[in-house]
Amino acid sequence: MLRPLTLLLCLAVCSNILAQKQDNIWLFGYDYEPGGLKEGIRFRFDDSLVISYDQRPMDFATSSTCISDSAGSLLLYSNGCYIENTNGIVVENSSGLNAGIMYNNFCAEGVGYNIPQNMIVISDPTNNSRFHFFHYPTVLEGQYIISKNLLHTLVDLSANNSQGTTIYKNQPIVLDTISYDGLHAVRHANGRDWWIIAAKLKSNKYFTVLLSPIGIITTQQAIGAPTTSGAGGEIVFSPDGTKMARFNTRDDLRIFDFDRCNGVLSNPLFISVQDDADNNLYAGLAWSADGHYLYAAEIKRILQFDMWASDIAASKSIVAERDTEYSCPFEVNLAYLELGPDGYIYGRSLGGQNCMHRIKYPERSGVACEVQQHYYSFDYPYVNLPHFPNFRLGPVDGSPCDTLGLDNHPLAGWRYDRTGGTSVDFTSVSWYEPDAWLWDFGDGTQSTERNPAHVFPGPGAYVVCLQVSNQYGSDTKCKTVWVTTVGTDSPEEENAITLFPNPATNTVYWRGTGSELINFKLFNQLGQLKFFKETDEGFAQLSSIIPGFYTVQILSQEGTL
Repeated sequence: MLRPLTLLLCLAVCSNILAQKQDNIWLFGYDYEPGGLKEGIRFRFDDSLVISYDQRPMDFATSSTCISDSAGSLLLYSNGCYIENTNGIVVENSSGLNAGIMYNNFCAEGVGYNIPQNMIVISDPTNNSRFHFFHYPTVLEGQYIISKNLLHTLVDLSANNSQGTTIYKNQPIVLDTISYDGLHAVRHANGRDWWIIAAKLKSNKYFTVLLSPIGIITTQQAIGAPTTSGAGGEIVFSPDGTKMARFNTRDDLRIFDFDRCNGVLSNPLFISVQDDADNNLYAGLAWSADGHYLYAAEIKRILQFDMWASDIAASKSIVAERDTEYSCPFEVNLAYLELGPDGYIYGRSLGGQNCMHRIKYPERSGVACEVQQHYYSFDYPYVNLPHFPNFRLGPVDGSPCDTLGLDNHPLAGWRYDRTGGTSVDFTSVSWYEPDAWLWDFGDGTQSTERNPAHVFPGPGAYVVCLQVSNQYGSDTKCKTVWVTTVGTDSPEEENAITLFPNPATNTVYWRGTGSELINFKLFNQLGQLKFFKETDEGFAQLSSIIPGFYTVQILSQEGTL
């Protein structure tokens, strides 16, 4: 094993490498200390996930939403009380969102709003400077606190010297109670407009909002078995938008077909899930990126359903049960889930926890999906995750709504996972309906499988390319995969680990960690963790870090490096 390694790094220049994703950056985390800047957790999904900490004025409770531009740079975010731009400046006239008892009890005290999944933000279909926030508040009605009325807030980011202004806020578009299963959205079949959906509390009624260039149109539909509880869960659309699922532990699982042309739900399927989780209030739900599997998290376990099976209810399998042997300081729950742009599913506990779960292979059946509990550990607790629609969903080609001439030109994306030695698993996370995959592994071999496993002939750096195609064209994504089998096992060989260049500008490299998957951590001179990356690539891009002097720590997964 290697001795603990600490290196000093000077970071000199900063620049940005961008990806084309409006969900590229996730902001979450909270700090209840009044006044001053708050330390937040930032996920950035580029070629690989980069975790960093940044300071901002906003404080998050459970409500949160954020959006990036099409290149992946953060634009706006909200904690349910007000909206900030990427510079941490309050968007003009945005204070006072979700007025009511929750606002008075939390926002007025400088703490974020406290309802999960109650906000979603979408860019305007024709004006990329305008952003639509859909949200619902909690109000006191008689002796009861309920979520009531779906509201709409419109922000123009180009106004007020490009700091943003609120054109209007809290405009009601639904006057009724709203279920705690939250909100979700899906692209219209024309590839431009949006459907936003919410459910009525203790009912089988669904409110569907169409956002288009002519404005907002709201309809409602009663379908399927009604819910009877006030439990909270999630509503999620499948990645291709053809199905909508809804789950909480007391009302169980509901699955519908969805018509992206007219916004109509059909063919309701109710799946009863009877167990001791029926006493719990919260639950999570997420699809695999290929739409094959649906995952339901119910505090003590995670269930998997095969959505391609002839009998979906019979396909249910338990893929994880809550692990009570953990390093997190508080009780770990299996609660809200969110599909990441990298195809992993991320899961958070309910409240005050500094750990996060991950489903490593959501495209695989049964326990082979590998639910990795408390996989990430942060410096402080958090109670929220942003909730995103699939921004990389195109039109329904050939449908009656396919009227804008927008075709599904495929967009290539992929990830890889080391499995030991020179073996690597590759997973396509590509969008806009590719139907052919061609992998070039950079060693003279190829594969046409969607998610191949490959054994490289030996150590080295291989430029791996994935080309995805359909009738409208093709797209190629190339990345360097580092394959090494020789590690440093002797304490006397500690100096074989080198960090370069130093000073660094945008990217820092290291040698000597062998083939191990390591955690790369960057601390400022106050000892605060400012950057984290799990990698076996031998480098980290530090474009988001302010120039200065930093300490680097490199740890194996067991904490032994």
